[in-house]
Amino acid sequence: MLLLVPSLPAGESLPAFTNELMHRRHGAVIVSNPQTGQLLAVWNPCTASRQAFPPGSTAKLVECVAALEEGSISPSDPIACRRVPELLGEAYHCSHPEAQEPFTPASALANSCNYFFAELSVRLSSVALAHWYAVFGFGSPGSDPEGEAITGHVRVATDPVGKARAALGEGTVTATPAQVLLAYSAIATRGKVFRFQPSTPWRNSPSLLRTVRLQQRTLKVVAAGLEGCVQSGTCRAAAVPGVRVAGKTGTAMASNGSGATHAWFVGYAPAESPEIALVVFLERGTGIRDAAPLAGQILKCYFDRKIRRP
Repeated sequence: MLLLVPSLPAGESLPAFTNELMHRRHGAVIVSNPQTGQLLAVWNPCTASRQAFPPGSTAKLVECVAALEEGSISPSDPIACRRVPELLGEAYHCSHPEAQEPFTPASALANSCNYFFAELSVRLSSVALAHWYAVFGFGSPGSDPEGEAITGHVRVATDPVGKARAALGEGTVTATPAQVLLAYSAIATRGKVFRFQPSTPWRNSPSLLRTVRLQQRTLKVVAAGLEGCVQSGTCRAAAVPGVRVAGKTGTAMASNGSGATHAWFVGYAPAESPEIALVVFLERGTGIRDAAPLAGQILKCYFDRKIRRP
C-alpha cells in the first residue's frame, strides 16, 4: 500500500525529528500505532511501500513461528550453536558472543543465531515455510490505494541450502519495509494487523487488514525473544530507559551482487502494551551498528514527547 505522509497535530515533532535524523541517508522509516494502523511518521514513503529488499534476520521471526506452530520444535528444545552453519558455510558465521549453553527458540531469536535457524530449517518443509511467510503478509498479492502492485516476493527452494537461505531472509525472499513492519505488528497486537492510515484530526476508524492466529505459547516465546534482543542481544542500541522495547535487527546481502549489506531494525514498545511500532531500513550498513541506534533515537523522541505532553 502507498504510505501517505501523516498530518499530525500542531506541535508534534516526531515527523520533523525523523526527517532530520534520516537526512542524507538512503532507506526508509515508518512509525505507526500497531493498535490502529495510524501513521505517526514516515520518511521516504515510496521506498517504504514500493521497493523490496531481502529482510535478513528480521525474517527469523517467521521461521521461529513456523517451527513452533508446526510442532517442529518446542519452546524448551535446545540446539547448541557451533558458530558456522553446516549448510551455509563461513559467510553465515554467527556474530553473537560465544554461547555458554544451547539456545532455545527465544534465546536464539534474541541472539539472532544463524546456526540455530539454519539447523531449524531442516525440520521444516518448504511448503510450511512458504505458508507462514504468506500468513505474515510476505509475498502476498495486493494493491495500494493508487492501484499499484505491492512489491516483494517469497520463493522457498526445496533443496536444503536454498531453504536455509530463505529461512534467514536471504536470496529468494524480499519484502518492503511496510510489509516487515506489518508482520511485526501482528506480534505487537497478539494477532490483529491494521491497514496503515494517516493521522487526522477526525481519527479514522481502524481498518483490519488480517488476523494472524497463533498459539499463546508461540506468542509468549516470540515476544520474549524480541524483548531479550533489546535487553541483551543484537538490539541493545534501540533500548530506551524505563521502557520495555521489543525488536529485531537484520543485516542482509544486497541482491545486486555488490557485496554491500542492507540494515534493518523493526520493533515495538512498550512491549507489554505496544503503542508505537517502527521499522528502520538503510540501503547500506548493518542492523546492529546502523539501524538499531537510529530506532533507539526515534523511540526516545516519542517517549520523551509523551512524558512532556500535558
